[in-house]
Amino acid sequence: MDYWKSPKKEEGWDYIKSIDPDIMLLNECSNHKSQKNSIHYLSKGKWGCGVFSKHQLTEMNFSRSHPDAIACGQLKLNNQKITAISLYGKMINGYSITTLHRSLSDLTHLFVEKKIRDCLLIGGDFNADLQFDKMQSGESHRLFFERLKDFELYDCVKKFHNKRVQTLRHKTSNFAWQNDYLFAGKKLYDKCISCEVIDDKSLYDISDHNPIIAEFKL
Repeated sequence: MDYWKSPKKEEGWDYIKSIDPDIMLLNECSNHKSQKNSIHYLSKGKWGCGVFSKHQLTEMNFSRSHPDAIACGQLKLNNQKITAISLYGKMINGYSITTLHRSLSDLTHLFVEKKIRDCLLIGGDFNADLQFDKMQSGESHRLFFERLKDFELYDCVKKFHNKRVQTLRHKTSNFAWQNDYLFAGKKLYDKCISCEVIDDKSLYDISDHNPIIAEFKL
C-alpha cells in the first residue's frame, strides 16, 4: 500500500472498504481501526506486512529468517479452512530475491502438508520479476518461481492473463514491472473464477502498485 510514501493512506483503506474483501494480503501497510481481524508485522516505523480479514484469524507461529516479511494466519470460509500468507520481498543490500528464497524455506513445512497446501493463498509485493534475471545475469528469480511451482502452488493472475501484467508503476522506469502476485494451492486455484489487476488512474495517488483482486467460488 506504499505506506511510507503515499499521502492518501485513509483513501487506501476507503478503497479496500468499497471492495469488501474476505481476505487481504497487504504489504507496505499500516494496521487500521477498520480492521477487526489482522496479523501484522512491522518492518520500519509503522508499516509492514499483514493478513487482514472480515473473519476470525488464527495466527500461525513458526521460525522465520525475516519475521517482518511473512504474516500467516488461518480462517474458515463456508467451513473451508484457508491458510493465508502475506509475503513481502524485503530488500536487503539491494536484493529481494535472497530474502524470498529464505522465506520459502521457512514456509516449506506448510507447503509439504497437502491438506494445508491445497487450500493455501500466498501473495504480496514479491519485488520479483523474471526480467531481473536478464539484468543480473542469473537465474535466481526463475528458480524462485520454479520453487513455488514445485510446491504445487499456482499463479492466479496467469490463469486469466496469457501475457505479463504490470503491477508496479515505477517513477524511474517505464518498464511494465510485475512485482505483485497471488498464488494458490490446487483446490483454491481450481475454484478461482476471476483474478484481475486493477489499473485505475484514480488510485495512482494512493499507491504505485496496482491491486490484484481475485474471486473464488467456495
